[in-house]
Amino acid sequence: MTTAQHIASTSLTLFYRHGFHATGVELLSREAGVTKKTLYRHYASKDLLIEAALALRHDWFMDKMRRFVEQAPTAQRPMAYIDFIASWTQEEGFFGCAFINAAAEFAAAEMAPHQQAASHKQEVLLYVQSLCQQATLKQPTELGEQLYLIGEGLIVTSQVQGYQPERIESAKALAKLVCLSGQSR
Repeated sequence: MTTAQHIASTSLTLFYRHGFHATGVELLSREAGVTKKTLYRHYASKDLLIEAALALRHDWFMDKMRRFVEQAPTAQRPMAYIDFIASWTQEEGFFGCAFINAAAEFAAAEMAPHQQAASHKQEVLLYVQSLCQQATLKQPTELGEQLYLIGEGLIVTSQVQGYQPERIESAKALAKLVCLSGQSR
């Protein structure tokens, strides 16, 4: 791992736990084990470091989601997406979605972190829609969007209210109804 990658990875952990604005450069450099001068040599501004951290998070999340979902048989992958979200929300150190958090902290749509959040969410949506298409569900675009929205709701609910098994079961039951509605008769 290069120094720049180490700084971005360490920063991602801190941003995710404490927030983007609340995490200062002093803490970022100390936790990365580099001087502020070294940090700024690799990332000319905190904004550029935030962008690098979010890019790293995107790659990590998409890879983790794909590995989990694609273990399931093709026909079961749309539901595996919901299972992935449910599993992720129960992990120790779950602080919600880094991209939802970024969009909240950088509310202006023209800000780079907000744009990265929008791009990330679009890629997740397209992935879920492709899962529905591969599973040969009727209306894969619409059903994929419904499953995506169930997943997003589960993420936010879990972040705000904590792990609640009954909420996860409700989300899974709703997702099963969506999937059943798309099966060929």
